[in-house]
Amino acid sequence: MDPIAMALPILRDAFGAVPVSTEVSPDRPDRLVVVTLVGGMTDGFVMDALLGITCWGRDDHDALTMATLAADALRDAAEEHPYIFSADLESVSRDEWTLTGQARYYAQVRLTINTDE
Repeated sequence: MDPIAMALPILRDAFGAVPVSTEVSPDRPDRLVVVTLVGGMTDGFVMDALLGITCWGRDDHDALTMATLAADALRDAAEEHPYIFSADLESVSRDEWTLTGQARYYAQVRLTINTDE
């Protein structure tokens, strides 16, 4: 089970025209969502995956709204997804390390995934 592969289509559907990726391209657009796996574990039946979701927005409000939308989309998808049991927002914060000075928020969402097929 690949938690990133599960999350990408959910987030791409939620964000529409805003690119959702696993990498930041050199010509990064003004609005972008990047998803990474930042932690987790599995016991053979359940995977606990912690996703890091970085959202670049037009301003702070836009970036925070995007981070919240990402968490909400994953939580809502868990209600019907065949493998994602739950998606819980662990934290959301302004990413002060951005070199561009552009608004960027970072959310961590914990997915609980049923790996017993």
